[in-house]
Amino acid sequence: MLELQHPVLIVETLKISSIYPFLFLLDLTLPDNTTKIYLVHNGEDITYQGRTYTKFSFQVELPSTDTKGSIPQWTIRVSNVSRVLEPYLEQFKGLNGTKIKLRIVNAGHLDIDHAELETDLEVQQSFSDAQWVTFVCGGPNFLNQMFPYIRYFADTCAWKKNFKGAECAYTGAAVTCDGTLKRCRQLGNSRRYGGKPGLGGGVKIV
Repeated sequence: MLELQHPVLIVETLKISSIYPFLFLLDLTLPDNTTKIYLVHNGEDITYQGRTYTKFSFQVELPSTDTKGSIPQWTIRVSNVSRVLEPYLEQFKGLNGTKIKLRIVNAGHLDIDHAELETDLEVQQSFSDAQWVTFVCGGPNFLNQMFPYIRYFADTCAWKKNFKGAECAYTGAAVTCDGTLKRCRQLGNSRRYGGKPGLGGGVKIV
């Protein structure tokens, strides 16, 4: 359960009536991690934290809890009448993996931080019809993250995929590197080699 800390928001929740409603916001980060869509369930656009949220019709179905240990799922339905999301559904194969930050903000106090009223979700399943694009969401899927986080290879440079990056720091004319110590020595950059030859082969996981 969310627990408000900001005194202004606490006062707003205790009012019997108010001209300033609480609004649902959606921050959608699509699977390319670049395309972002900002929506607000409201009759007009709003600006929050420097971002413009476009007025849009959507519904948020809060997860139910039970005693069987089932994983809570959120259902978010976004209007599909205008077909705004259809091109993204096709491009990103249903938008599975889309990250959604669900926010609740008070329309009269958009200048204060509502961080305690935010939830991070991830689209696990989606489908659409003429009226709605429906997202079935859960918490972030940690199975998509590398585990263990750090792996040390004896004969492969850890910076291979980021050749000339900050860790590699190679600034010469070469445009490719196969990640071997031999190649690193040829390029005169062995002091920045990201492998661990001392392991004597194989891989060490920590």
